[in-house]
Amino acid sequence: MNIPTNARPSTRILKDLLKVRNELIKVENSNQPFVSNIDPLMKKDYFLSDALVRYLCYEMNIEINLKLEEGDDDKEEVELF
Repeated sequence: MNIPTNARPSTRILKDLLKVRNELIKVENSNQPFVSNIDPLMKKDYFLSDALVRYLCYEMNIEINLKLEEGDDDKEEVELF
């Protein structure tokens, strides 16, 4: 793939993933690390991590059969930035 590094989908996903991880760190280190604050961020983290692996496999031309975990199709949609 000859797309510049900063324009690749995987780079954009990685940037979003880093934002979510930083938010998680802030919530976990706060005085109120409630599950209600952590769960939405964990859902975003899961979605972005999965998407990143899939895009990297595609960009590096690696054939890998990544199965969705049971119940993934039932998960509610996650609102991303």
